Amino acid sequence: MARSAVLLYDHEPGTEQKNLGRVLDFFGVSWKAISLSHFVNIDGEFQDCAVFGSAPVVSTALEKMRRQESTTRGIVRFYVYASRDRDASEEALRRLTGNPRLSLRPVPLDRARLQIATEPTDITGPMAGLAFLGRMRVEDGVIHGVNGRESDVSTVISVEGVPAFIRLVQQGTQIFLCGSSRTVDIDRKLETNFYDVRNECCSAIPLVMFIRDTFADVMWRPQELGACLIIDDPLLKPRYGSCDFTAVQSLMLRYGFTTNIAFIPWNWRRTSPKAKELFGDGEAGFSISIHGCDHVKGEFGNTSAAVLNSKASVAQSRMRNHAARTGIRHDAVMVFPQGVFSSVSPEVLKLNGFLAAVNTETAPVDKAATAPTIGDVWDIAIMNYGSFPIFTRRYVHHGTENFAFDMLLGKPCLVVTHHEFFRNDCSELIGIIEKLQSINASLQWRPLGKVLRRACRRRPLGEATEEVEMYGTELIVENPCDRPIEILVRKRETRPEVVAEVRCDDKPVRWDGVAGQLVTRGNIEPHGSRRFHVLYREAGAAGKVERSPLVEVSVALRRILSECRDAHLSEGTFLNSARMSIRNMRKQANPHPNV
Repeated sequence: MARSAVLLYDHEPGTEQKNLGRVLDFFGVSWKAISLSHFVNIDGEFQDCAVFGSAPVVSTALEKMRRQESTTRGIVRFYVYASRDRDASEEALRRLTGNPRLSLRPVPLDRARLQIATEPTDITGPMAGLAFLGRMRVEDGVIHGVNGRESDVSTVISVEGVPAFIRLVQQGTQIFLCGSSRTVDIDRKLETNFYDVRNECCSAIPLVMFIRDTFADVMWRPQELGACLIIDDPLLKPRYGSCDFTAVQSLMLRYGFTTNIAFIPWNWRRTSPKAKELFGDGEAGFSISIHGCDHVKGEFGNTSAAVLNSKASVAQSRMRNHAARTGIRHDAVMVFPQGVFSSVSPEVLKLNGFLAAVNTETAPVDKAATAPTIGDVWDIAIMNYGSFPIFTRRYVHHGTENFAFDMLLGKPCLVVTHHEFFRNDCSELIGIIEKLQSINASLQWRPLGKVLRRACRRRPLGEATEEVEMYGTELIVENPCDRPIEILVRKRETRPEVVAEVRCDDKPVRWDGVAGQLVTRGNIEPHGSRRFHVLYREAGAAGKVERSPLVEVSVALRRILSECRDAHLSEGTFLNSARMSIRNMRKQANPHPNV
C-alpha cells in the first residue's frame, strides 16, 4: 500500500489539485504537488506513493519516463481522471490502455443508473454490488470500447451499463481510470439538510474508494462501524402507535440489531416501574436517549444561552428522576426535536454534561451561523458548533447507497424511524435491517451510547503508537493487538478554558490545549481498553423556570394530542385515547417541583 501521494500537474496546480489536496488532508494522507517537468526527471526517488493526475498529464509522464528508461518503481498506483479537454483525455486514455477503439463520451442523462461491481471488494468496500440512480453532471463521462474479456482490465463502476471507473494493470502497476473531470470540493457549503452522495456519485465515490484502499495503512480509519436503530417519541410501554416493542425485542434477538428510544423528558412520570422488565437497563437491545425537553417545536433552535441552559438542565433533571423512579438507565445523548437546533445549543449541551447529540438535519437554524461543508458532514461527527459532536443519522428513504457511503467514510450507521415504520408486522423494519446486514461491512450493533463512546478515528504514528481523534465527551479506546500500544488522543476544543479536567479510567490525567485541540496520552495493554472522559465546567445555574399555567396546559395538550394521533393512525382508536388522556391531562401538566 502507498504511504503518500503525488499530485501531478502540467504548468501550475489547478482546481483539481487543490480539491484533491483537501480530500487527502481530510483522510490524513500526506501529499505534495509536483510539476510534470520535474516528475519525469526523477528516477527511482518515489517510495510507496500513489500518483494523481489528469489523463493527458499522466500519459505524457509515463511516455517520457519510458523513453528516458526511467523507472516507476516505488509508485504503487495511479489515479487518472479526465481533463476538461475531452478529446485530449480520450486520446490519452487510448495511449494509457493501448486500446485504439476506446472513446470517452458524455452521459446525457440527468439521472442515470450506477452499478458498483461486486469485485474487487477491497476497492468497492461497503458499496460492493449496489445499484442506484445518481445525478450526472456535464463533467462526467463514460469509457466506451473497454473489452471486458481482457484479464488486465476490470470495471469498478458503470453508468447505464458502460464503464465509468476502471482498473488497469500494466507491468504490475495498477492504473485506475475515472471518466469524470470533476473532483469533489469538500470545502463547499452543504446546500441541503443532509448529504446525498447520489449528487456527487462520479466525483466522490471513485476517489474515496481509491484513497480508502490505497492508503489503508496510514490514513484515518474508524475504530469500528457502530450501528443503532433510533425511534423518536414513544412512551415506554409495551405498545406505542404501530410499534409493538415486544415484537421489536424478538426481532432484535433474531436479526442481531439494537434499538434506541428517543424519549421525551416531559413524559418522565408516565413510565411504569414494570417497564424495566421490557426496556432493561440500557446494556442490551433497548437503550434510551433524550429527545428535547418538552418536545415543542424549535425549543433548541433558540439562540439565548440562558434559555437553552434552562431547557438542557430541566431535561437532565427529568431524566434523572425518571431513572430513579423506574430503574431504566439512559444516555445523556440529545436528539433534537424536529431536527431543529441553533449554533448556540451544542455548547450549552456540552456544559450540561451531555455526551453528544444525534440529528438528521446538519445545519443550525440561525441565519448568522455558517452552514457545514461537505467535509464537515463526511466526518465522524459535525464539530463546527461549540466543539460538540452532532452525529448524523438517516431515514430509510435516503437509500442504502447513502448508508453504504457513510460506512466507506467510517461514520456510524444510525437509522431514524417513527412508530408508523413498524406497521404490517414490521415488514419495512425487517427489510432495512436485511439490507444493512447485506452490505459488505462489519457493523457492530450496540446501544446508542456505546456506539458514540467508541466512535473515533485512528491512524498509526509508529510501530506501537497510534493517534486517536475523539469526538464525544467520552471515548473508549481498545487495543486488539498482542502487544501494548501508546496512544495520542486529540479532541477538537476551541475553548479549553471551559475544560475542568480530563480523566482516564476515572483518574485525572495531564492534558494540553494546543491549536484548538485537547491533547493527552495513554498506554493500553494487549487486548485491553481505556476510557477517556472530558469534564467541563458547569454552565451557570439555570434556576427554576416559571411558566404560566397556560404554557403548561399547551405543552400537555400538544403531547397528548400527538399520542392520540399516533394511536389513531395505527389502530383507529383516536376517540378512546383522547378521552383517557384528557382525563389525566391536568395531572400530567403539573411539573415536578424540582424540575
